[in-house]
Amino acid sequence: MTLKNLFHWFWSTLALGSVSALVLAFLIEAVTGGNVFGEIGQLLLLALTLSAAAELGFFSYLVFNWLSRGLIRNKGVYDAILFFLTALVIGNLVYLNAVKFSGTDFWIHLSIPAVVLIAALITAWAKTRMTNGSAWWPTFFFMTAATILECIPSINAKAGEVPVPILLHTVLVVLICNAWQILRLHRWVSPKKEKTRG
Repeated sequence: MTLKNLFHWFWSTLALGSVSALVLAFLIEAVTGGNVFGEIGQLLLLALTLSAAAELGFFSYLVFNWLSRGLIRNKGVYDAILFFLTALVIGNLVYLNAVKFSGTDFWIHLSIPAVVLIAALITAWAKTRMTNGSAWWPTFFFMTAATILECIPSINAKAGEVPVPILLHTVLVVLICNAWQILRLHRWVSPKKEKTRG
């Protein structure tokens, strides 16, 4: 990745996350009919924090992927490990919700893992269309496991229960940032190949 692409990755993700956080916050407040996120300054700080967390998660995933692919040469074994880790993270999230909530609250909170899974499936499909079939499991793993881990401070907050609209806002912003990063990665890493293909 060149310095120019690194610069573009950082600022484009930060800008996309900030804009999407502001737009989603206004939409959620319009639906709920209340001032859920506070003043614009607080909302902007939240937007920048979520974008930065998504970038940190993406960098961690790249390091994890690089080390794992170096240690595990067999693609089938690597995909099986990604499947196991993805199932573990999603299962842990569902279990966490089952322990904390019951009745209607449980089903409302199950919408969070459902949103993550749907977004991961769509992004993995799009990534395979842009590159090749071998990108499916790594993309799906990143979109599920990384998103859930990045959102853990909101999902399992120690200071008290986070309202569902704020939790949904957090997850959606991180999903948008993560989708942008993983879908653009092959262009940032090898821009010359992309130009010859297009």
